[in-house]
Parts: sequence; C-alpha cells; structure tokens
Amino acid sequence: MTEYDLIVIGAGPVGENVADRAVQGGLTAVVVESELVGGECSYWACMPSKALLRSGAVLRAAADVDGAKQSVRDGVDVAGVLRRRDAMVHDWHDDGQVSWLEGAGIDLERGHGRVTGLRQVSVTGADGTVTTLTARHAVAISTGTAALLPDVPGLAGIRPWTSRDATGVRDVPASLAIIGGGVVACEMATAFADLGSRVTMIVRSRLLSPFEPFAGDLVRAALEERGVEIVTGSEVASARRDGDAVISLQDGREIVAAEVLVATGRVPRTAGIGLDAIGLPDGGWLDVDDTMLVHGTDWLYAVGDVNHRALLTHQGKYQARAAGDVIAARA
Repeated sequence: MTEYDLIVIGAGPVGENVADRAVQGGLTAVVVESELVGGECSYWACMPSKALLRSGAVLRAAADVDGAKQSVRDGVDVAGVLRRRDAMVHDWHDDGQVSWLEGAGIDLERGHGRVTGLRQVSVTGADGTVTTLTARHAVAISTGTAALLPDVPGLAGIRPWTSRDATGVRDVPASLAIIGGGVVACEMATAFADLGSRVTMIVRSRLLSPFEPFAGDLVRAALEERGVEIVTGSEVASARRDGDAVISLQDGREIVAAEVLVATGRVPRTAGIGLDAIGLPDGGWLDVDDTMLVHGTDWLYAVGDVNHRALLTHQGKYQARAAGDVIAARA
C-alpha cells in the first residue's frame, strides 16, 4: 500500500502509540523508521539506562538489610551488568517490536521519511529506493530528540560521548567526566560509579535544576556517597585530548578523564524531514495545540519530544494516545 489514513514518521514508543490508537479507531496506518523500531527508549535511553542502574541498586538494597548485608562483599560484576543490558535491548535487534506492529495491524516502511507536500511523505530506503506515501487524513511527526553538543572550543574534537555511547558502553573507562547536571547526567554518574569508574560531574548551577532544590540535594548526597566528585558553579571553557581528555573550566580548573559524556540537553530530530517544504522551520521544535495538531495546519501532528512539552517517554505516550484518538475521531 502507498495510501493510508495516517502516516507516522518515527517508530519509537510515541509513534507506535499514535498508530495503534488510530488503528483501534478504525483507520489504516503506516510508521516510517530509519533506525530501529522501538526508538530511543528501547535501545539507547530508558531501557538500557535502567538496566545499567539496576544491579547497583539491588546490591545497595541488600547491604542495608541485616542478614543480607553480611553476604555483600564485592561490587557489581561489570560483565554481568553489560550482559543483562544487552538482553534488555535484545542486542539492538528490533524483531520483537516489528512483530508487535504486525500484530497490531500497523504497516512498517523502513527508511528516511521526508514530508514533500500536503499529506505526502517520501521514504528513501537504505538501497536508495524512494517510495511515496499519501495520507488521507493525517501525518504525525514522532522523531524524538538527539543529544545537544554545546559549541565549546575543542569539544567536538575530543570525540565526546552522548547518552547513546554511555548506555551502549562496551569497555567501562577508568574515569569519566560528565558535563551536565540533569537526569541523564545523574543516572549515568550513578551507573558508572557502580561500574567502577572515577566520575566527575561538571555542573553549571546545581543538580536537577528544573526540579525542587531538595531533590537535587538528595541526589547530590547519594552521588557523593558513591565517590562521585561534583564541580558546580563553573562552565566548560575548552577541551582537548592528550591521551586522556582535558576539560578546562572558566575558573581555571582542569578536569582530566579517559572519556567525556556530554549531557547538556536535547535538540529536536526535525532537520531534513521536509518541514521547510510546508513552510515550517527546518530543524526546529514544533508548536502544537492540546490535540498535538501543529499550529497553522489541519493535518500535521507533532507528538512526543518534538513538541517540547515534556521530554519524557511516558508523557509522550500519553500524548500519543490522545493524538491517535483525535485523529481517528476527526477522520
């Protein structure tokens, strides 16, 4: 088929839910995906990050209980933690997710999706083949976000990690510097401290600054108890690599680490998907109303991270269910 009621660009948990609710409402739907069905959450974010955190959390819980703590003698087994992580992400294969799509009655088109006109999407496959899809009612953009790389002199040249590198780690570094103090930074500081890395966090203001101060204070205390060094009140001025990476701060201090993780925010994955063809800025966030309909259109929806309302998987899935129901009702 090349004509559907709904075309969804992005087969992460948000895109899957938009399509699923629309199909349950009686529509036909196809999702377009250039990477793995299941998206960031399943392979590079929520699932692997929680897998990396779990072993250390269980070990600490046992160490707090009399009768169990006497048997806790060593730290986590790194190889075992990584094996469990690999199992949780199915070794980065999406066969199970594809089977779910099939069972839900949702078609899949693999390749890079690009809006080319009114309710029209072209999909360029890995072999260069281009397929043109047409939507009778709606197109939904659910392409999520990517890690932001700050414009700091020398930073790109030291080959820093993003969250994907951290959650997909194969060789745990002896030391890790983390630039940022948000959720990803705190999770990965916890995980890599458990895995045996010497972790230093470089935080411009305070940990978890969007949240209540007491939350950041509690997390900071827990991280410091695990041996994490937290440097606050200074920004990164430059970076270079001389074997190890050297991070120079604006206050003159230098942080040396084997690897550097940049966790300073996210940018929308909307560049190169054809938004300029319909008069929207290429690479920008998409403004929507409360039904996830992009302002100024009557057929284009933006669901999940791309609308910048709440960059969290569960909130995105909530939006997706609402949007899918709305699309079906309007159809």
